[in-house]
Amino acid sequence: MNKKFLKRNLCISLSSFLLTGELLFAQESTKLDEVNIIENAISSYQSEEKIKLNRTGIDIEDTAKSIQVFNEAFIQDANLQNIDDIIELSSNTVYTGNTDGKSTNISMRGFSSVPILIDGLKVTNKIPNPEVFALDSVEVQKGPDSLQYGQSSPGGIVNLVKKKPLKESMANLEFEINDNPSYKPKIDLTGSLNENNSLYYRLISTYKYDKGYTNSNTNTNKIFIAPSLAYDINDNNTFTFISEYNKETSPTNFGTNVNSKGKLVAPIKNVTSHPNEEFERTQNILGFDFDSRYNTWSSNFKYRYIKHIRDYGDVYLPLMYNEATNEVTRFPANQRGEFKEHALQYTFNKEFQIFNIKNNISIGADYNKSTSQGSSNIAMHPYNINLSNPVYEQHINPVNSYNITRDMSQAKTSVKSWGIFLQDSINLTDKLIFNAGLRYSESKPQKGQKSDAITPSFGLVYHITNKTSLYTSYSESFTPNSAIDKSGNVLEPETGKGYELGIKQKLFNDKLNLTAAVFKIEKENIALADPNAPSLSEWSVPSGKQESHGFEIDLVGDITQNWSMIASYGYTKTKDKNNDNNNLRNIPKHTANIFTKYKLSAFDLANFYVGAGARYIGSKYADDANSIKLDSTIVYNATLGYKKGNWKANLSVQNLTDEEYVDGSASGNTSDTRVYIGEPRAVLATISYKF
Repeated sequence: MNKKFLKRNLCISLSSFLLTGELLFAQESTKLDEVNIIENAISSYQSEEKIKLNRTGIDIEDTAKSIQVFNEAFIQDANLQNIDDIIELSSNTVYTGNTDGKSTNISMRGFSSVPILIDGLKVTNKIPNPEVFALDSVEVQKGPDSLQYGQSSPGGIVNLVKKKPLKESMANLEFEINDNPSYKPKIDLTGSLNENNSLYYRLISTYKYDKGYTNSNTNTNKIFIAPSLAYDINDNNTFTFISEYNKETSPTNFGTNVNSKGKLVAPIKNVTSHPNEEFERTQNILGFDFDSRYNTWSSNFKYRYIKHIRDYGDVYLPLMYNEATNEVTRFPANQRGEFKEHALQYTFNKEFQIFNIKNNISIGADYNKSTSQGSSNIAMHPYNINLSNPVYEQHINPVNSYNITRDMSQAKTSVKSWGIFLQDSINLTDKLIFNAGLRYSESKPQKGQKSDAITPSFGLVYHITNKTSLYTSYSESFTPNSAIDKSGNVLEPETGKGYELGIKQKLFNDKLNLTAAVFKIEKENIALADPNAPSLSEWSVPSGKQESHGFEIDLVGDITQNWSMIASYGYTKTKDKNNDNNNLRNIPKHTANIFTKYKLSAFDLANFYVGAGARYIGSKYADDANSIKLDSTIVYNATLGYKKGNWKANLSVQNLTDEEYVDGSASGNTSDTRVYIGEPRAVLATISYKF
């Protein structure tokens, strides 16, 4: 089927729904049955609570930003197992690969390196493959925002909200299988430990075995354990201890290659390294939250310690591809990395009045210390394989068995960063809200020069009615530079500036939220090679500039009592001002998503529901020169669910038509055509019992 036709019709259908849908379904009742407190929090796709990534505690409706929240109810209905599948449902948001299993790479509004927060806390090192079963919700905020979190991408921020202890007892036992084959038992327990309910706990644990779809001889084995304990010191103060252990072994994943026309050159099941390779990752998280809540003020203090070890062991590292022979050249290598981080954050919020004008003031401070160390040795002994018909070596030869090796290890490095911010949300009238804030940030590597920045943020929200509001905002972001100029000085930080104008609308008796926005983002001070530098020099100049502008629309909620949906459309045009205004790589101009669920109550099948989804990813370039174009694609999903009493079952098919597509390229160089590929079709069944 013609993909341009499908894309056009998907966008037209979404627009037509917005214009006519509320009239068509105004007759249907949206009254919901009363349920208990645990179910009420996940009874629809809307989120009732204040978002966790907003340290100011201001409601989404009063925030001059485009924000989407994907709660547990949606994640379960759609049967989504990977964090990238959830995040991509937000407009102008794309997943571009996992950096050989090292991190989850997200781009928003044209810009990469989007930070992923944990419980509203900024961590330096991206955590790869986070456990979805442990999440209460996923929050996405678009545009630059260094005000609250310091250094970040101008594209936006993602926040993973973990499940916390609850006072009401609950046990959820779940089992998942798919046709790889794989299986995954899960358990979620919570409740009080004493009579007055002041001490309560939560225990989440999963184990996963996955054979995988490639021709690898190794399997995925993953164990996850997350115990937490909360104590109400009194009615106003709560201390929560948080811990997490995650250990995973899995086949290495270096992706595959495309040719100069952007077409995949081999079956996606063929690994480009060696079938016997295995990647091991261990991660520990320890920390606490201390929350205080009073009539007109609240405060929160967070701390996390994160230790992350990844070990590739002995592998064959694919480094060069020859299109004429369809061969990739691999070099024996041994790689290991260790990362540690201490992250602290304090926020104080106070509501008060000045001259009968309501103010919500926020004061915050944060501190991070991260250390990293890595060993990497490569043997200068190339091995070639044909990607279409690979003949692998019988064994993996250890790197230390070769005479000539190159040591590319990273010495132990440490970076300290801290910042403070002040923001005030002022209700100028009952309908007009002005947000203004300022932040000072500082970053200092162990061996290097200090970088600092002052970043402002301004926003204006006007509530036309209690259902419709307009907003506009200006905000900035920054990222420290590590490049140096000819004098040996570290370049000034990269900076981002964002301009946004949008509308927020409540539809269908306030059960469906719509957010639409136009935006422009400028990124400057990007390090470029100094054109006057001598050969082999690493001198740079801060003259790089990139831009993006576009439009987006997001929908989330219930259309009727039986019909729920999440949908989005995004358009982003990017420019690399220092590279002939080329498009930024891995960024499609058009993206569109939809997932919809319908309960079959009208057919006397009240316990059943059906769901369907589609994700359109427009064409994009794999290289900075824009010479390799990757095709657009549409990925379809379908699900059938059953829920009665304490039982729930779900059967879903991800990538229904088994599309072969590229998530993103590994490098911007035209000579390096290695790419990360999307998951093939998978049939997934889940059954759970909650009591």
